Amino acid sequence: MRIKLQYIIIAILVATNIYFILNGKRGSHISDDSEYKREMNYLEKIIKFDEDQLKLAKIEYERYSSNKKKIERKFRKYDLIIMDDITNENTSNNDNVDKYYEIAVELNTERMLHWRKYREIANDEQVKKLDSIWDSMKDRIKSSN
Repeated sequence: MRIKLQYIIIAILVATNIYFILNGKRGSHISDDSEYKREMNYLEKIIKFDEDQLKLAKIEYERYSSNKKKIERKFRKYDLIIMDDITNENTSNNDNVDKYYEIAVELNTERMLHWRKYREIANDEQVKKLDSIWDSMKDRIKSSN
């Protein structure tokens, strides 16, 4: 009787572990992303994307997010390299500075492509809103420098 009880307990534990593993993989990793939620909310409430546009925007965001994460990994690598240079008082390592700059350009190019894709999804009125927001954002950055 005791062995049967142990087998039942083991079976329950295995079944619940399988359930949690499968349930965890089913959910989209993007649904918990607060940046994603803010962006979709912004597109829906401010830019007035409809349901079909939001579906396309979600696909675009997933593409962008994946590429952005790859680029940011490169940034972290060079952050460590540059920190090591600073620690060793080697501030004239132009090779690392150039590579860091290249990664920054790659990240900003990806961001611009991301917003261009949103412009492609948008109708004429929405494009005007996106352009206006883009211009005001650039003006704020310029004025803070």
